[in-house]
Amino acid sequence: MIKTLKNNIYIVVYHYVREIKKSKNPNLKGLEFSDFKKQIKFFLQNFNILSNEKLVEIIKTKKIPRKKSIFLTFDDGYVDHWKYVYPYLKEKKITGNFYPPVCAIKNKKVLDVNKIHFILEKEQNRKKILNHIFKLIRKYTNKSEDDLNIDKINTVSRFDDKETTLIKRLLQTHLPLKIREKITNDIFKSILNYDEKDFAKKIYMNKNHLIEMNKNNMTIGSHGYNHFWWKNINYKDQLLEIKKSIEYFKKIRVFNENFSVCYPYGSYNLKTLKILKSFNVKFALTTKVNSLSKNNINKNFELPRFDTNNFKI
Repeated sequence: MIKTLKNNIYIVVYHYVREIKKSKNPNLKGLEFSDFKKQIKFFLQNFNILSNEKLVEIIKTKKIPRKKSIFLTFDDGYVDHWKYVYPYLKEKKITGNFYPPVCAIKNKKVLDVNKIHFILEKEQNRKKILNHIFKLIRKYTNKSEDDLNIDKINTVSRFDDKETTLIKRLLQTHLPLKIREKITNDIFKSILNYDEKDFAKKIYMNKNHLIEMNKNNMTIGSHGYNHFWWKNINYKDQLLEIKKSIEYFKKIRVFNENFSVCYPYGSYNLKTLKILKSFNVKFALTTKVNSLSKNNINKNFELPRFDTNNFKI
């Protein structure tokens, strides 16, 4: 448990929230629903839980409440958020901000990051996965393991061991996009043997879920259209990532005038900030670890967040 202070706002990010041990994927890294409920009860007893509108007001006025505050955010559009999170928040009369990538909701496309999660959940032998990756690299690029400059890959992580981090780095950033997509798809099909659209229906919300949640005071924000690393794509493509997500949310009538953005992978650059300003986005969430205070309240497009694991009860 981190030490929390008055006159500070703690933005918390959640991903998978489900009954993990009882599920078909007991090795998935996420938060048990029972622990989520304990955490929410703790927050209710010890913090202000802020709504989207209240946070926007605080950012605008720069008046941070004296009592410690919590702001709840949920990334990636998992069906867990509709099945478990939303009913419990509704029961407790509190709200949360949800950031689904549009391609997962609209096109039933499984994000590469989620394919990797379920590959790692299913196959616990990390060396076996790495050997599979290197074999496919040779197949698609004619390069050997020694050609990849693996020693230059940063394998330090707050959450994973070095082999797991290496797998993620290879399949998320280190290899060229088209190559890593091919390799991830091959391994996903080999290990899980799922049809992608069927699998997407199992793990993501659909538009009706978003509409229901929005009608019951939950706020929907942008996590991009395709869940790309924004700092690695050009200005035009970044613009489309945000524009197309906003258009989709307006089409299904879940768009909020106090609209916010959550950077996929925490990835952005100066071009991103310019685009957000042009769309009148109210705030944006990073993966930087810190609280929101008078020292950084002016940086509304670079708000820090804590992981749920920082608040283990």
